[in-house]
Order: sequence, then structure tokens, then C-alpha cells
Amino acid sequence: MSTDTKETLRSDFEKMMRYCIQTNGDFGFNLFGEYAVSALNFYVGSSILTISEKREAALFLANLYNAGIRNVISDKDLQEIADVIAQDATLNYQLLAPLFN
Repeated sequence: MSTDTKETLRSDFEKMMRYCIQTNGDFGFNLFGEYAVSALNFYVGSSILTISEKREAALFLANLYNAGIRNVISDKDLQEIADVIAQDATLNYQLLAPLFN
């Protein structure tokens, strides 16, 4: 995964996190998971990511989230979370709308 792709992932993640905290007061684990699944499927559909990079990108996002909650998720659990995110084909455009405003 290229540095530019990682920067896009990081930038969009931070934008979504700020939006959620400002509007909902938090960016909980379930919301993070829904965001990560939809965002990665959007990036694959838009050719920002290849399907072979999706798992790596899922782990990258999981690590960003973990850093934001003071690294309380173990490495083993991060791997499992990345697997689940990468395997889900859901794409919720409404959830991603704040990224495009």
C-alpha cells in the first residue's frame, strides 16, 4: 500500500472521527467498524485500493482506532478485527457522506 493511500486512509479516518465526536459525542467501536467496512469497500470500488490491499488497509485503520483509544486492543484482536472488516462487503454511502461534505 502506497504512502499516498495511507495518507488518504488516515485523513478520511480523522475526518470521520472528528465528525462523529462533534455530532454524536463519540466514535465507538461499532461505528468505527461500520465506517471501516464501508470506506474500504468504497476505496476498492473507486480503485484507490486494490482488493489485495484491503486486508492491510483494514489493519491500518484498526491500528489508527486503537491508538485513539490508548492501545487497549491486543495485536491478536487487531488481526481478527482486520480480517472481519476486510471480509465484509457492506457499503453504506449515507455513513460516508460526511467525508464528501
